[in-house]
Amino acid sequence: ESFAVVSKPAGMLVHRSREAGDKVFLLQTLRDQLSRHIYIVNRLDRAVSGLMCIAFDSETAAKAQEVLARNDSIKEYVAVVRGATPEGTFECCAPLKDKDSRLRVSRDARSDFTTISSFPVEISEPLLPSLVNKSSSPAPPAAATDGLEGDQGAGLFVRNLTVSVVKVVIQTGRRHQIRRHLQGMAHHILGDTSYGKGRINQALRDGYGLPRLCLHSRRLSIRHPVTQEKLVLEAPLPSDMSTFLSKLSQAPAGLVDNL
Repeated sequence: ESFAVVSKPAGMLVHRSREAGDKVFLLQTLRDQLSRHIYIVNRLDRAVSGLMCIAFDSETAAKAQEVLARNDSIKEYVAVVRGATPEGTFECCAPLKDKDSRLRVSRDARSDFTTISSFPVEISEPLLPSLVNKSSSPAPPAAATDGLEGDQGAGLFVRNLTVSVVKVVIQTGRRHQIRRHLQGMAHHILGDTSYGKGRINQALRDGYGLPRLCLHSRRLSIRHPVTQEKLVLEAPLPSDMSTFLSKLSQAPAGLVDNL
């Protein structure tokens, strides 16, 4: 066999990096487990979990990359994001600058989204310093509180944050494509420390145990690069994401089981 699909755990780098001090990498782990040289076909960010293609020789790796780029290949992710995404399907075709190039060339990029569910989540956030100072003044009438609730004396307020679970199918493979497209639409992925909202992420960590970037590569539908057999592979939602979603009390019943 010259080709395989593996499920990468969140938090693991694909290969060594000068910028990271990690000692465990997917590439070396697979090489040691399988006692074979490994060629990476496509990459996932460290914080992303799910399906990833590898090959055992350079020729098959090149063929597999060509297969993944074809229109009949489906690369599907599930993401948990901020805000109420549009009902049904929507897309983002915003070009993305190539961050790996000194020329910073803009390249075509397309991500297709389907909203699975949107629901409110109650979070507690620190008041901004200006509001903390105001809270030490005599309390205003109830009608003039701007909807702030909770223990404002402790510098906190409670509000509802709308959260959406979306399916994502990428038609191109730019660096951080899904994360950047969702950021551009103000639907930052929960747990995203590069493109997300730090205050919201912290509130969800404190209140619900938000584990990490909520993005998972869950389904691949591709042709085998050698035999051309159609392959449909799925990776269940990891326990850290499913546990987090199960703590969101207003999420629809059965949501996790259907992901």
